[in-house]
Amino acid sequence: MKLTTQLTALALALTGAIGGAQATSLIINTPTASVDMSGTFFGGSLVAFATTNISNLSYQGIARTAVYDTGTGLDFYYQFANASTSKNGVERFSAWDFSALGSSVVNVFQTNVANGFFTVGTEPSDYADRTSFGVIGFNFVADGSSKINPGTTSFVQIIRTNARTFEAGNFGLLNGIGDNATGYGVSAVPEPESYAMMLAGLCLMGTIARRRKSKQA
Repeated sequence: MKLTTQLTALALALTGAIGGAQATSLIINTPTASVDMSGTFFGGSLVAFATTNISNLSYQGIARTAVYDTGTGLDFYYQFANASTSKNGVERFSAWDFSALGSSVVNVFQTNVANGFFTVGTEPSDYADRTSFGVIGFNFVADGSSKINPGTTSFVQIIRTNARTFEAGNFGLLNGIGDNATGYGVSAVPEPESYAMMLAGLCLMGTIARRRKSKQA
């Protein structure tokens, strides 16, 4: 059974600075060497969140995701708590769909600090990747030291963007068996040319309306 909760335009102040850590930049089709960490969250307002109960033959647990508005862009948060009753661990998160960002700068970041409905993390990701199809992945190498094994919880994985709108997306989990949780993605952002055409269209409509009123008078 999946439980999904979404809040829109809910203001929630978070803790202040990032603690000096530099976020890891994601380049399309180029995996990172690591994902930088910090002891604090980014500031911002919570605009949406969801929890999904995951249950399959390999693993069970709770997937948490959220969207925060920092004032300059949207941050997307992901975390999975693997139940102690699970048979196996989880090796990868996949966040989809971020294709609307095109080649815009995307930074990734992780923290083990509890905040809001996110809990203390015990397992950091080892590296991240970004495809040209809009999938952003976080990888927990299956070496026994960072894999999200039964009874452990991932660090909160954060995707920082300059997006101003978002939409329903997908939070995928993988380790032999794949499963899906509620997630969020980035809505298509009109190009400057689209805004110009839209403005021109509005002006034309205004001119036509004025002419019609003049004829009626």
